[in-house]
Amino acid sequence: MDYDRQTSNTTYRIIYVIAAIMVIVGAFFRLQHYPNGPSISMIGYILGMVTIIFDRIRLKRKNENLEEQLKQKE
Repeated sequence: MDYDRQTSNTTYRIIYVIAAIMVIVGAFFRLQHYPNGPSISMIGYILGMVTIIFDRIRLKRKNENLEEQLKQKE
């Protein structure tokens, strides 16, 4: 169980870092007027938003499970 949690945390971090790098590269492309700069930025933004949404859902489920365990102990 601990291994799965660590793996999912690492996966979310890696995906979020990739999204951030894409946004920075897209911004650089925009500044230099290279082609596809806005597209790269938009893909980075969307990837970041999707990652955050799935991470929030995962954390909400984890919180609900912990609250349920706490109620069972009482």
